[in-house]
Amino acid sequence: MDILLVEDYQHTRKTIAYGLNSRLPESNIYEADNGLAALNFVKAGNSPDVILMDISMPVMNGIDAAKAIKEILPQTKIIMLTSFNEEDKVLNSFNAGANAYCLKNIKIDELVNVIASVLHGAIWIDPSIAQFILHVLNTESTISVKQPQPAEQFDLTAREKDILKLVALGKSNKDIADELVLSIHTVKNHLKNILQKLSVEDRTQAAILAIKENLV
Repeated sequence: MDILLVEDYQHTRKTIAYGLNSRLPESNIYEADNGLAALNFVKAGNSPDVILMDISMPVMNGIDAAKAIKEILPQTKIIMLTSFNEEDKVLNSFNAGANAYCLKNIKIDELVNVIASVLHGAIWIDPSIAQFILHVLNTESTISVKQPQPAEQFDLTAREKDILKLVALGKSNKDIADELVLSIHTVKNHLKNILQKLSVEDRTQAAILAIKENLV
C-alpha cells in the first residue's frame, strides 16, 4: 500500500510517518510539505492508495489539493488529518472529495483502522465533531444535489433504507453485506439505485443527505 502524508510541520509529519511505518511495515510512506507538492507528486505519475491531508498549509491548502487530486485520481482515498474542527472545513473537505475527517489527536492505531475502513469503501468522521455536522445539516443544505426533493419523494424501498442507514454509519459494502446477509454485488446494486434516487454522486453525499432529511 502506498500512503502519501501531506503535512507542512516536519516534526508532526515525521512523527506520523514513524507511527505508520511501525504498524504498516509493508507500506510505502511518501511525504509532501504542502498541497501543491502533493498535487505535483500525483501529476508525476504516482498513484497513492491513501492520502493523509492536512488543511492549513502554505502554497496550496489541503481542501484545494484534495479536490484537484480527486479529479486526477478519483479512486484514491483522502483522509483529512487536521487540527480544525470548524463546520465549514469539515463540509468543504467532503465536498472536495475527502473520504474521512480526522483530528490530529487521533491515536495512531485508530488512524490505521480509519485507513483500512476507507479502503473498504467506508466514510469516517471524528466523533468529536459529529455534532457540528448534524447542526449544519439540520439548518442548511451543504452538499450539491441536482434537484432537492422532499424526503417522501425519494421513494426508497425498505431494503434501500436499511442499506442507507448503514452507509450513514460509515459501514463498508462488505460490512453491510455481512450484516444484512446479502452478497456484495447486491449491496452495490442497491447503493447504485440509492444514489440515483437521492440525486447525489457518492456514498458520502448520500450519508450526509440521509441525516439531513431524516431518512435513517
